[in-house]
Order: sequence, then C-alpha cells, then structure tokens
Amino acid sequence: MATIDTLNYISRQLNIYLGLFMFIFGLIGSCWNILIFRHYSLRLSSYCTYILILSIASLIQLLFDLSDRIIDQGFSIHWTIYNIAWCKLRYYIAQCTSLIALSCLVYSSIDRFFSTCHQIKWRRLNSVYIAKQICLFTILFWMIITIPTLIYVKPIQLTTDHCVCQSSSLIWSKIIMYFFNLCCYGIFPWVFMSLFGFLTWKNTRQIRNHRVGVISTMNLTRMARFDDQLASMLFLQIIICIISSIPFCIQNIYYCLTQTISTNLYRQAQENLCFQIAYLIFYFNYISTFYSNYLSSDIFRHVSKEVLMNLCKKREDLSREITMINHQENNHKQLDKRKYNIFTI
Repeated sequence: MATIDTLNYISRQLNIYLGLFMFIFGLIGSCWNILIFRHYSLRLSSYCTYILILSIASLIQLLFDLSDRIIDQGFSIHWTIYNIAWCKLRYYIAQCTSLIALSCLVYSSIDRFFSTCHQIKWRRLNSVYIAKQICLFTILFWMIITIPTLIYVKPIQLTTDHCVCQSSSLIWSKIIMYFFNLCCYGIFPWVFMSLFGFLTWKNTRQIRNHRVGVISTMNLTRMARFDDQLASMLFLQIIICIISSIPFCIQNIYYCLTQTISTNLYRQAQENLCFQIAYLIFYFNYISTFYSNYLSSDIFRHVSKEVLMNLCKKREDLSREITMINHQENNHKQLDKRKYNIFTI
C-alpha cells in the first residue's frame, strides 16, 4: 500500500512533468491556432471566428492557471498566496477565460448547425458579424458575472502549514461549486454540444441533396468538402471536451457529497491525487483544439503549412502576396454577385 508521502510525491510529479508537457504543447497549439484562423482563407467563416476567440482564451487560461498550478502544486512554490492582488487577479482571469473558451466551443457547434440548415432564416445567423457580436457579448458577460471573484477570493489559512487562494464567502463558494464547476464546465456544454452536434450530423447527411443546381460540380465538391471538414473538426472537439470534463465533474460531485465528512491524512492524500489527475485531464479542453483540428481536417493541415511558409518569407514578399490575394478575392466576389447568390459557409 502506498504511503501518504508516496501519494503526495506522485501528485507533485504529475503536475511537474505532465503539467509542463501540457503547458508547452498547449502554448504551441494555441499560438498556431491564432495564426491559422487569422488566415485569409478562414477569416470569412463565423465558425473560425469562434475558434479564434477560443484559442486566445485558451492561451490566456494556460498562462494564468496551468502555469500557476505547475509552480504551486508541482514545485511547491506558493508565491500566489502571499500576494493578495495577484491571488484575486489570477483566479479572476483564469475563471473568465475558461468560461469564454467553453462558451465559444458551444457557439461553434450551434454555428455549424445553422450553416447546415435548409431554411434561409437560420442560415442568416451564420455570419462573421453576428459571431463577433456574440463573442464580444460573451466576454463582457463573463467578466461581469465573475466580478464577485475579485471581491471574495483571497489567501486563506486552512492549517498552520497550509494556505490556499480561494473564496472567503460561503455563498459564492457554493455558486462556484454547483453553478460554475458542475453546470458551466460540465452539464451545459455536454447538453448543448451533444444536441447541436447530433442535429448538425443529421443535416450534413442530407445537405448534398439540397445544394443549388446552378453551382458547378467543382464548386459543389469544394463547398461540400469544406462543410464536412469543419463538421469533422467540431465532432472530434466535442468528444474530447466531454471525455476530459467527466472526471472533473465527478470529482466535484464527490467533493460536494463528502465535504462535511472528516477524513484521515491518508484518505486526504488519495483524494488529492484523484483531484490532480482530474484537473489535469480537464486542461485537454484548452490544449487539444489545434491537434484535433490537424488530425481531422485536410484543409486545416494545408493552411498550417501555408502559415509556416509565410512565417519564413520576407515581409515584402508576403505583403505583395496578400495584396494580390485580396485583389483576387474582390474580383471573385463581384463575379459571384452577378451570377448567383449563395449562402455563406
């Protein structure tokens, strides 16, 4: 049987090695996602707008939350608890960005459903302008809703040798536990993403039979392929989100049921190890977007290579290519308006 010191040692090593691995790959993936979804070929897609905001929020989440967890839980450097301003700011930013990232993931699933609907009134909601407005509203909404975190969160001395950064208000602690941790991080994303993911899958099976007949075969193939690629990216991300959130939600439910039960030090070490594992698995929500997209989409891989090639080019050559591309896009838009009006993907 493992001893208390052994369990605590395993918890620290997991946060150091697995945490650092996730942090490095998460930073690379988030930065790469930001570069890719700002690419001219994806800039006019509302789905890509949501994923771009998700990637920015995930990057900030990793910098403020996962890095602090590695330092605090892994290396046992509790520098956050000695600075009340940083304790409040770090907790607030981590909470906001995690909620924004999951909200954008839910919006992307709803957006894919709208883009595959046959009714024009629903397809009109699939626009970059609306996506930007929704993202702005979501950012402001979560920033306002989580303001009590700035007020109540502070370093709290639990024992003589154990101090943590958490809420000093019992009511706000209950709201965080039951509303944010269980509902916003678990139940709500599961329900909405599963529902709209299923509806999108149902629509994509019928979409090719409802395409406009005047579109050429080449354009039809390209549009259908692009739709399928975005749907594949979304479905894999939904699966990863649900799987990575289940241990975290189970751990929080267990904590709610057993928080009034007194336990010995060995039981506490076991629970702490399970909590660290569940928490680290939950971070796959923020580090897996780039890698799941890369595995599931040929278009995404192609754009990734273009971005890499553009980074290696001289600024003058890149500016010249962008000018030519924008000129070609304007010509194509004028030509498309004259021929036929097609709903945007």
